[in-house]
Amino acid sequence: MTIKRILITSISPFDPSPFRDLGYDPIRVNTIRIVPDPIAVAVLRRRILGGSYDSAAFMSPRTVGLLSPDAPLMKSFSVMRIYAVGPSTERSLQKFGIRVEGVPRKYTSSSLAELIATENSKAPFKNMAVPRSALADSWFTERLSGLGVSAEEHRIYTAVPDEDGILSFLHALEEGVQAAAFTSSSSILMMLNYLRSCSREAAVVKALRKIRVIAIGPETAKGLNSAGLDAEVLGVHSINGLVSYLKGDLT
Repeated sequence: MTIKRILITSISPFDPSPFRDLGYDPIRVNTIRIVPDPIAVAVLRRRILGGSYDSAAFMSPRTVGLLSPDAPLMKSFSVMRIYAVGPSTERSLQKFGIRVEGVPRKYTSSSLAELIATENSKAPFKNMAVPRSALADSWFTERLSGLGVSAEEHRIYTAVPDEDGILSFLHALEEGVQAAAFTSSSSILMMLNYLRSCSREAAVVKALRKIRVIAIGPETAKGLNSAGLDAEVLGVHSINGLVSYLKGDLT
């Protein structure tokens, strides 16, 4: 079996063995670095501890750890209805002992909004907390509002280019890979913005056009398309979904 090298942009570590079983050598790189906003984190913690929310929707695994769940916060979470956008986020919550009420079948913000709206019709929410990145748009909370759910966003972190990770990405690309999989739109857009500042964007886009490019979901695909890159889009928006997608190469 010929081993194929695949670049995967992912902040979180993952088990490489399922990829290797399929004949792929996965190369994980971080092209972005998370920067918490301590003031925003403190405000959200204070409001949760003060009982301002009866529910919360988590859109990313990284938001959970940023809140530093301790005994008082865990006590507050225990009486709240908690929702996660996908299995990775669900696992990050469960790691802290936080019970998750629901995860949508499709791991997208749109599907999560529909799930929450359905739950709201059964037992209305009073007020929902939504921890988010400062880079995210307001579509999710606006959609919840349109569906009759009161929700408040808290922008508790941002992301910046990870220069070392970008250099690792470039090194692997220059050595030769058969595919590149992107797990967020920021992982491609921030890297390209950084490369533009040092006049290397065009060369990297040209190199990516010569290999297979995979987006974890439609939003990531939009980011790639905006850079002039076509991308295959996963039906299941997770690392496990990427493994299942690659299995299709063997059938």
